[in-house]
Amino acid sequence: MNEATQSTFDKSYLNYQQNRPWIRKIVRKIYFWQAQTLSLGKTIDFGCGIGEQLSRFPEGSIGLEINKETVKYCQSKGLNVLLYDSKVDDYALHNLIPNTHETFFISHVLEHLEDADVVLKKILTSCARIGIQRVVIIVPCELGFKHDKTHHTFIDYDFIKSKGLLSFAGFEITKKGYFPLNFKSAGKFFTYNEFYVVFDKKQ
Repeated sequence: MNEATQSTFDKSYLNYQQNRPWIRKIVRKIYFWQAQTLSLGKTIDFGCGIGEQLSRFPEGSIGLEINKETVKYCQSKGLNVLLYDSKVDDYALHNLIPNTHETFFISHVLEHLEDADVVLKKILTSCARIGIQRVVIIVPCELGFKHDKTHHTFIDYDFIKSKGLLSFAGFEITKKGYFPLNFKSAGKFFTYNEFYVVFDKKQ
């Protein structure tokens, strides 16, 4: 994708995020509340979009985002958001100050990657290095995954287990579930059901 095409895509994505139907904006607030309850303290919101979730995290939280247009938008709203280049940083989180944030939050990002397990291992390793205490992952369930053609990797508990990620880099799973319908089969008939996993630093 050349620079002009990327710029057009970035602007299109920003427009989509800003102009959701009003009913969806209201419903999304319930999801934001749920996600907020899973996080502790100052949070790194990885793939923060237009900052809807980030704005609900405690002061001192930071967003990392690959879309130049949404970064500009967030910054215009007074949010602390940095442009992130995974090809340069390789998920090492080099630009973040160690022992500053407690939670690393990544929602509806990993399913877009073909090597999601490799990326997650890099993220957990980097989070351990910079003193993160909790990593929160949220992904779509089965029907939601099929709903978007840009999704590449279906992630559920079986996937995490099969990739040796139940315990990794000093983190272990302490909580998992589904939202808003807290049972696995809901993901087969409700597009917007989510699967979440919480990794905490081993004590």
